Amino acid sequence: MLSNNKIAFILVYLGSFGALFSQEWVVYNSTNSPSLLSNEINCITIQGQKKWIGTSWGLYSLEDNVWTNYSEHLPNNNVKCVSIDNEGSVWVGTIGGLSIYDGQEWTTYNSQNSILTNHVNHVVFDENNIAYIGTVNGLFTYNDGFSLILNESSLEPFINVRKLAFSGDSLCIGTVNGGLGYLYDTDVYWKNTNSGLIDNTATDLLVDNNKNLWISCPFGGLIAHLPNGTFLNFNSGFFSNWPSNSLTSLCLNDNDMYVGSEGAGFFNFYLDDGVPNTTVFNIDNSGLPSNFVQCIVKDEDNVLWLGTNKGLVKWENVQSVQGSLKEPDYEFHGNKIITKEKTFYSVYNSNGKLIKEESSIVLDLNKLSTGFYFVVFNNEFTKKILIN
Repeated sequence: MLSNNKIAFILVYLGSFGALFSQEWVVYNSTNSPSLLSNEINCITIQGQKKWIGTSWGLYSLEDNVWTNYSEHLPNNNVKCVSIDNEGSVWVGTIGGLSIYDGQEWTTYNSQNSILTNHVNHVVFDENNIAYIGTVNGLFTYNDGFSLILNESSLEPFINVRKLAFSGDSLCIGTVNGGLGYLYDTDVYWKNTNSGLIDNTATDLLVDNNKNLWISCPFGGLIAHLPNGTFLNFNSGFFSNWPSNSLTSLCLNDNDMYVGSEGAGFFNFYLDDGVPNTTVFNIDNSGLPSNFVQCIVKDEDNVLWLGTNKGLVKWENVQSVQGSLKEPDYEFHGNKIITKEKTFYSVYNSNGKLIKEESSIVLDLNKLSTGFYFVVFNNEFTKKILIN
């Protein structure tokens, strides 16, 4: 019946949608995880099944519910970033220097044995495994030695590099009070509040599948910088029900984005015909121990890990199948589902978030992006579909 290959295949799930999804929240802190000496989680990085957790007092890994403390190998226990290079080595940025773990040995660089500034905020790697290191006093590279390649911003005679991200061949540079830079070869192109950027400080950067650069800001909310140069701003000045303008972190999950905030928990964000939609998770409606969410990452099992100032949080949407109901009479035509009588349809994404609902005979799936979805017929029968 499939006359359009946009719907690749259908898997049948019997039972009500309410039984299909449930949420599990697990909090790790110094009380229930004695190896964890600090509840202030600054960064999380996933390496296979291992989670590297940087805190304000030490570096840890969590794998198969086993904690390992690596703090003794660091020049300072205040960890600002953990990055994995193309060969699997772990790079740990602290306020006292940079430590690199190749799986057997640790090597530390700081101002005592190199030109590198001690306070390291972020590290990323290009396709040649050259490291780009953002510090409070400049942007460095490491390729068999350190080089200082940028020591000033568009607004100040110095530069505090907060976050880095690659967009194609360009390195996106998020700063503190210095604006947004794009480094291509040896040239830097700057954007700041004088050229349309609403906040000169970036707390996180994310490049989505459409090459849009997303910027979380401490005061300006969420910004999208489109490939055509346009800025889109999402904050309470433009949308009255926007959750928070003080944002900390970004994580892409399928076609949705999760955004951490300083005091308002975190929220799921997506655009529906250009209109922003958010679902907020905080201490009042979820298992979060704190509304200060400082980092968010997704592991290979699509489980979200969140760093707060009161511990590490694991958040999982659990799928289950219960019950058995008669399958409704329907058919597919192209990217449409058609029933013989008027049906109440509900469409959810793979995280259980409601995307659309309507009462009709024909459900048009044209606007769905690539990914898994669940279509519920009359709140009773559920089918899982893959749009490709």
